[in-house]
Amino acid sequence: MRWAKCYASWPSPRWRLICFPYAGAGAATFADWRLPDELAAEIWSVRLPGRENRYHEPPIRRLTPMVSLLAAELRQLFDVPFVFFGHSMGALLAFELARLLRRSGRPQPRHLFVSAHRSPDLDPWRRAISTLPDDAMLDRLDEMARPAVSVLHNRELFVALAPMMRADFELCETYAYRDDEPLDIPLTAFTAVDDPEVRMDEMRAWKRHSTAGFQLHTVTGGHLYPRDGASFLLGRIADQLGGGDHHEGRAARLHHRDGIVAAGG
Repeated sequence: MRWAKCYASWPSPRWRLICFPYAGAGAATFADWRLPDELAAEIWSVRLPGRENRYHEPPIRRLTPMVSLLAAELRQLFDVPFVFFGHSMGALLAFELARLLRRSGRPQPRHLFVSAHRSPDLDPWRRAISTLPDDAMLDRLDEMARPAVSVLHNRELFVALAPMMRADFELCETYAYRDDEPLDIPLTAFTAVDDPEVRMDEMRAWKRHSTAGFQLHTVTGGHLYPRDGASFLLGRIADQLGGGDHHEGRAARLHHRDGIVAAGG
């Protein structure tokens, strides 16, 4: 399938977890993700133009045509119960795709999981990335990657990926929210408390986009925390799909306060 790759398959899946990557990332971002066997959950990762085996295709610079294409190209995955997870840019794609599916009367995700992106109705407060000169863009990407070290300080790699990354950031930076009724599916948000790109109040604001329940989970690890925190994310997703705490570990022990679920340890 050109627009998505399956990294965990089942002969008769009970669930599909469809994952949307962050700006500059490809389907392989979710290659190691797995959910408990008893869920029989396939994991599909969206592969957008301009990366991996679609490297020679022009990237898409606006959200509306991207989401329309996703709705058409992913439709064969909607024949069993499915949920969306999106990180950063992926959260925006997952949210708008869920709204498009509702408007068009097609099957909707049973749950929306969003990570590291402000509530879509809020205006950005950080300077745009897509128009920065190369050196300034590299510095900003390095800041976003902390506490990890950005792999893009390999200059040749950056030069190769820069057009696609600029297109992804342009897609996010030109996005214009249109008011609509809240989704009637549960919404779970994740954020790192040390993420320089997103404030806590911006993540709490996702609550207004669902009438079916909202949770906010906090972790540490910066904007790209899923690189090291996938087990925590998968544990919470498994909980919502009925799989219990099979991915529990030190980073996934929880305590509750003020409607926020915070990762301990």
